Amino acid sequence: MALIGNIYDLEFMFNKSEVLQILCKYLLDSINKNSHIYNRIINLNCNGTRIENKIDIGFDIIAIEQSYKLGNGGEFESHNNFVDFQLLISGSEYMEFGSIRDFNVSSGYDITKDVTFYHKHTNVSRVLLRDTSLAVFFPHDVHRGGILFSDDIVYKSVVKVPNKLLKFCF
Repeated sequence: MALIGNIYDLEFMFNKSEVLQILCKYLLDSINKNSHIYNRIINLNCNGTRIENKIDIGFDIIAIEQSYKLGNGGEFESHNNFVDFQLLISGSEYMEFGSIRDFNVSSGYDITKDVTFYHKHTNVSRVLLRDTSLAVFFPHDVHRGGILFSDDIVYKSVVKVPNKLLKFCF
């Protein structure tokens, strides 16, 4: 199941490998108001349309820096080859997620975008993400964001980390 919390509370989990340390540095720089990364994201002016910037941070890890207007939410989706690390930089939005076992596919797997879309389902959990909230969605987590809370626009970074780079040890 998804992992959700404040980036500062989850920071200890990133010391297990060089790849995770690079990811952690990027995520922390994204919320540091003195960082050029933070300023690059905050200066994305969506004007009602989604704006995205793709940044290669090494090791085949891609950060998608975003600004968009909230509404009723996007489509439910999952990814086979990547884990999503979604960090809220500014604003707040609801995210919904659930087990892939509970959803029916609405559009088959797109290998070029590593995404499968699903029909809406009522058996979901809903969580409010605010500044510095980090949500990690694994391949079995169907998820969607973009659900209005109170802020009209959010600024966030969605970092796509290849599964092969992560070793899950408990």
